[in-house]
Amino acid sequence: MRKDIREGVMIHMINEIKPNYATLAKQYDCDYRTVKRAYEEAQDKESKPPERKKRPSKLDPYREIIQDKIKDQCSAYSIFKFIEHKGFGGSYSLVKTYCRQLKQAKVHKATVRVEHSPALSAQVDWKEDMRLISNQGKIFEFNIFLYVLPYSKKKYVTLTFDRKQDTLFVLSRWGELFQSPEIAAAILDRLVHHVKVFKITGKSYRMRDKI
Repeated sequence: MRKDIREGVMIHMINEIKPNYATLAKQYDCDYRTVKRAYEEAQDKESKPPERKKRPSKLDPYREIIQDKIKDQCSAYSIFKFIEHKGFGGSYSLVKTYCRQLKQAKVHKATVRVEHSPALSAQVDWKEDMRLISNQGKIFEFNIFLYVLPYSKKKYVTLTFDRKQDTLFVLSRWGELFQSPEIAAAILDRLVHHVKVFKITGKSYRMRDKI
């Protein structure tokens, strides 16, 4: 495409005037289709932003090494010193940022959605030694018990003013409240005996007497 034809078309575009192809073709001694093609090409370039060329990074020759080191649980600083000995001329912050991006991508990829079934799991939080002071300066000490069913998202919360076994058993009819005697027994086991068992699937002496 001739430069003078392009420049003639651009003058019309700057002034927001659609060129007369036949007139410009006669002016530049060319076919009108050549003028039309120059105009259409100029329109395409104007509508499309110029593509930015990706600048090469100092990390490019070392990305594969860094990825392998991340898999081996190496720290960003140790990776930086390692590739520095191999000729890397960039900064530590550049390496640290890239390592963080790799780790975040790995965590995101490893995230698994947990599906819950009715009456098979629950979350218990037991907040002890809470204190409130009234306007008269009276101190109220209490505990908060929170129970969450992950399937239905239903919650149960209650207050107690001591941590005696009798209080725990009298809070409510646990089996009916939690809709599962196995879970109720496991919760009481956790609160009273401080063990890690949450669900009882086999025979248990605690299940002999219904709650």
